Amino acid sequence: MKHFYFVIVVLLYATVLFAQEAKPEILFPDHHLCLEASGKIVLAADQAIFSFDTKSFGPTLREAVRKAKDATGDICASLVAIGIDSKSFATSSFASGKNSGAFFLTDKKDYCAMLNTVVTLRDMTKLDDAILILTDKKVENLSGVSFSLSDQSHARQQAREIALNRIVEQRETISRILGVKITDVQLIDEAPFEKLPWSDNYVYYDKGIRSGVMNSVTNYDRSGEAIDLPQQKSGFFSPEITIETQVRVVYRIGLLAEN
Repeated sequence: MKHFYFVIVVLLYATVLFAQEAKPEILFPDHHLCLEASGKIVLAADQAIFSFDTKSFGPTLREAVRKAKDATGDICASLVAIGIDSKSFATSSFASGKNSGAFFLTDKKDYCAMLNTVVTLRDMTKLDDAILILTDKKVENLSGVSFSLSDQSHARQQAREIALNRIVEQRETISRILGVKITDVQLIDEAPFEKLPWSDNYVYYDKGIRSGVMNSVTNYDRSGEAIDLPQQKSGFFSPEITIETQVRVVYRIGLLAEN
């Protein structure tokens, strides 16, 4: 019987030792280093988007639609002639019906049709000529020009790399000055950030000012400055597009020295 109790005690003791050895060392979030940094890329817009309307009348609805379609085709052909890709045009909307302003003594304008065409111009050197052609054609409702980047993915990747490089610099500075051991990465996140276990704050701080903007694209019109530059020969000036993002990395710190 004594041997039996002795075996039980040994087994319990071994179980306790095994549990202590197998228990993982929980360092997160009590032993962590959370670093955040932003990255920003400023590029000139490389595409312009604008739209125009063609409006036509006719004694029948079919005739009005045909005239509007032909007028749009003629305008697009003129734009293609200066080197604009034919794939740059898209019909945004179409409307037709009875012309409420028709004169009761004639039926030549009983019906009206209107086509709205959107032009995505990827060759900014042709913007001036394109606008002049549209004004010569006396299109209806020539819209304002909006500028953008045709592909933001590369710029966003550059901004992300800038932010990550800044985090690496912060990590190395903290490790060197404080003498702490910073090891494996526990979390990598890009704005808008996920909620951390110890914080319910979703915003970040930029230059000492609390900001709710996490991941942004901003158009900055520098036309007032560009007009003084001698190399600018166009009357339409491309604004700068700012791609900005913020990255958060959580490191593990304070690990026990390896045996």
